[in-house]
Amino acid sequence: MIAGYASFWSEPLELLNDAAEGLGEAERRLTGTLTEDYPHSLLRSSSEILEAAGACHRDLHRLLSTAGFRDLGELHARVTERLNSQLRSPKERFRTRLRPAVRAGLVQRMAETEAAGVTATLAYLDDSGALELAASSILAARRRFVIGEGKSSAFAQILAADLGSVLSNVGLLGDADRRLDALTDAGANDLAIAVSLRRYDRMTVQLTESLAHRGTSVIAVTDSQDAPLASTADLALVACTRSTSFVDSPTAVVAVLHALATLVAARSKAAQRRLERREEAHRLLDHHVRP
Repeated sequence: MIAGYASFWSEPLELLNDAAEGLGEAERRLTGTLTEDYPHSLLRSSSEILEAAGACHRDLHRLLSTAGFRDLGELHARVTERLNSQLRSPKERFRTRLRPAVRAGLVQRMAETEAAGVTATLAYLDDSGALELAASSILAARRRFVIGEGKSSAFAQILAADLGSVLSNVGLLGDADRRLDALTDAGANDLAIAVSLRRYDRMTVQLTESLAHRGTSVIAVTDSQDAPLASTADLALVACTRSTSFVDSPTAVVAVLHALATLVAARSKAAQRRLERREEAHRLLDHHVRP
């Protein structure tokens, strides 16, 4: 687990129980109602909750504000995150996270969640030394293979492009021929960087495991220590993908890749020279449209 999750997403039921202790009977009835069938009970509408508890809107507002929630929408958002591991498909996440009761303040909660995810992810990977270790492994490798299928292919393309700007021998394994070449030629001096997020693509897992069996070192960029590639990889960089949307957040994943490429560039003695040569190559080929 990435440091900061528990402190940022405190257990909602504990907050409500603590708040009700210092309030009146109506607030305690509300907490009792919300405790029944927890956590799903917290996702009911305010009218359903009030009717079941025999309370009024003022009682609910007092309970929520004392517990530290702005409104019922924020409480709903907190609870959906406690259910995150159960929300396996975009359809399930849509039904839970984007139901009418939680739409108020959605953009503000999204901004807060995205910022917290990036901060927690980069702080943990920096403090643990994982980013520095990954950068060292990339620099020491003879060849670097970047892997990502499905939606993760976009992340793999970003990383391959950024690493390729400052290092030679960076290859994106985006088609069957390139994968075949990698499996044929890869060895112990090479490195594979695989991006694998739920739902975890079978091709990415199989290709990375095959490269690992050939002695190739593996860095996994993933979303959980329990992800399929975490046990295969020599080093797993875990990004927070907590989200208020129907899709898991890509923000911290991109931040990890960006930080990794930046560290590699900062530590590569040849990075500036390669960037200059690439700029000259772009001018010769006239790749870019000038404004």
